[in-house]
Amino acid sequence: MNQSLKKFRNSYQELLISFLWRQWSALGVAGYGSSEDSWIIDPEALLLFTCSLVRYEARLFDEVLDWLDTNGSLINIQRLRTIIKREQFSGQKVMSAIAAIMSKRGKLLKWKKLAQQKGETTAVEDLFFQKNGQPMKLFGTPDDTFKKYGFNRGKIRYRGHTQPVSTFQNTGFLFKLRALLGVNARCEILIYLLTHESGHPRHIARETYFYQKTVQDILVEMARSGLVYVRTAGREKHYWLKKEDWLKLLLHEEQPPRWVNWPPLLNALEQIWLKLKDKTLLGLDPLAQSSELRGLMHKVRPWIERAGFTKVLSDDKSYLGKDYIAVFISDVKKLLAELNCKNTNT
Repeated sequence: MNQSLKKFRNSYQELLISFLWRQWSALGVAGYGSSEDSWIIDPEALLLFTCSLVRYEARLFDEVLDWLDTNGSLINIQRLRTIIKREQFSGQKVMSAIAAIMSKRGKLLKWKKLAQQKGETTAVEDLFFQKNGQPMKLFGTPDDTFKKYGFNRGKIRYRGHTQPVSTFQNTGFLFKLRALLGVNARCEILIYLLTHESGHPRHIARETYFYQKTVQDILVEMARSGLVYVRTAGREKHYWLKKEDWLKLLLHEEQPPRWVNWPPLLNALEQIWLKLKDKTLLGLDPLAQSSELRGLMHKVRPWIERAGFTKVLSDDKSYLGKDYIAVFISDVKKLLAELNCKNTNT
């Protein structure tokens, strides 16, 4: 394997896990430093992304379970299921096991349908992995619920160290709206309008992962309040609002928080991670590796650009053969830097 690619592969996973710690810490998980990120965190997309990577970080896994035990009522299960349908996150079976845990602890019936999405199984594997990719063998009594979903892990201990989500920071802005308006599509619609000049129901629905009719009906209702405005462009209606009024009410600031369409971006980061840890890639010669990575980036480029990172990736047509490996590494490092991931020079 190309040595620079091998070195980057070893650091990429650690950078992603560090990113996960920072995001969950911003939402109240104990055990990590403070976050000063300017963007709004998407808890549903973050949870799905976490279900894959966190198998290499058992401590964070249990902190997330602790967080859900306290804050699970603020998760939009219907939206979570829609993201699962539209994206390609690989941790769906883990997500189903977590949902089963939440439903058994009496954390709202809405978790039960999600628990049934992947279903129980008789085949069992170790849930956690060591940093080198080797399974982390189970010590002690296995957790019965996770075992039913095909995973060996020890009994869960809820430490109760989770802090309330800070609704005074940009990262927790969605939770402020959900606490105020309920866990429903109105929250994401308001965030979209606050962070964009205007929006058409079809596009807003696509970006927020709700059905178009749901978004359209809500926008019509919101326009009746006199606080959300509508203008006609041809056959289309575009909705907008006076940001300054809403920002003073909700954020006490003049500038809105940063909008990131997280599901496609986190999906892209996961696909890159899965490719880098693919043992098949290790055995290829540099030219074949370059071809594999080029095909991967062709696949995920639209997702990254849709998330709002339109100027990060290079034009791969300018780089022939194995020369693209260095470009791939550079592009992914730039993307990680945009996400404030540290040590991207490794």
